[in-house]
Amino acid sequence: MLPGPAGGLHAVQSGGLPILRCMSTLEKRIPWIIVALAVFAGLGGYLASQKLFAPGARPPQLAGTLLYPQPKPLPAFTLQRSDGSALTDADWHGRWRLVFFGFANCPDVCPTTLATTKAALAALRQQRPDADIAVSFVSVDPERDEWAKLGEYVRFFDPAFEAATGTQEQLVALTRALGVLYMKVPNGPGPLDYTIDHSASLLVINPQGELHAIIRPPHQADVIAKDLAALLSSSKD
Repeated sequence: MLPGPAGGLHAVQSGGLPILRCMSTLEKRIPWIIVALAVFAGLGGYLASQKLFAPGARPPQLAGTLLYPQPKPLPAFTLQRSDGSALTDADWHGRWRLVFFGFANCPDVCPTTLATTKAALAALRQQRPDADIAVSFVSVDPERDEWAKLGEYVRFFDPAFEAATGTQEQLVALTRALGVLYMKVPNGPGPLDYTIDHSASLLVINPQGELHAIIRPPHQADVIAKDLAALLSSSKD
């Protein structure tokens, strides 16, 4: 069993047909996490203005993004990219980055988030042609998401997006350190018959390799673009 509270598939009706969603039930079922993040965001305004942003700049006004009161350094980690090369925490330094944890068999949350992220970055570049933000998709389903399959899946949305995964031990250590929740939910008799409930927030990593903010669902491309533009304009980097 992977870390996190019990979860399950959520069915909604659309035209009389049920749609199984690997929705962010974990986040909905743990309201204290959202409350805590909101408190942190409120307390973080002063610290953010002192440590994160250009001298004299106010913390940015953000619509769908929660700033951490103080950026959290990434833990040391090693994963494997879809081309088989190693991915370490050092590779997430030097530029702004959006990170999403999901899996290739996710029926709606993951593909929707990746498509929305691509649209958001396109909108951002219209406002800020110099914007340089990378995107990393980390699969929490290494048993089914083989490297080649994972790379093909992520490149469908954007060839520039990075795809990676790791062993369950590596993934558990990293997700726990970043506050990301996920767990398997069996939906059949076989060992590979399951879905995965997982957190649906985008993580914002700053160029210093620190967890800077989270972008909460539901994700809207225009809102993400405006928030990222505000972050870039207010940041020292």
